[in-house]
Amino acid sequence: MDKTVAHFASNNYTNAQSHPRVALYRNTLKKVANVSSKKYPQSNESLLKRVLKDKKAGRPISPVVDFYNSISIEHAVSAGAFDLPELRAVDAPLELRLARPEDKFVPLDAAADAQPGNVDKGENLYAQGNTILTRHIAWRQRKQALVTGDSTEVIFMSEVINEGEVGAEPTELSRAIAKSLQDGLRDFFGVESTVAFLGQSLGQLEFGL
Repeated sequence: MDKTVAHFASNNYTNAQSHPRVALYRNTLKKVANVSSKKYPQSNESLLKRVLKDKKAGRPISPVVDFYNSISIEHAVSAGAFDLPELRAVDAPLELRLARPEDKFVPLDAAADAQPGNVDKGENLYAQGNTILTRHIAWRQRKQALVTGDSTEVIFMSEVINEGEVGAEPTELSRAIAKSLQDGLRDFFGVESTVAFLGQSLGQLEFGL
């Protein structure tokens, strides 16, 4: 965390929003989906705000969640994970798509008897069928497929807003994030992993779970 604070200071970034990658998330989501970043901040922005305010890592959640949060902070991008067996148990693909009128969402911190609520038109979200797993990409998560201390198979993802490198190869940033994920999984958890880069410019939009 000291490295992140020093990086902001050396580049005269006065707050999380002033980091170019955070600003790119904010501006892109505002442009394409009219998303208020003040109301729906991405996970990278929220995490960086806490680091800059407290000058230390946030409250521990679980080893896996703390790990992907560290990746998010290191690269100033959103990062997350789902429990893979729970995804496979649902007869529907995992999708990153725009909201539909029939979509429903129950946030992670909702009461046990809470009824599913609607999402806003045009939201970017992760879904299985009409069940919304995360709103606004990485703003708020549902309990379904949540990674816990009992998870044995996990799928990680990081959404990289294009920084101008368009072509048939992953961007330098995408490769750096993948390396951090794979190195960390090996060093901290003793786990080998595989990587898939998805994106329209790469000619690949689907990947089997």
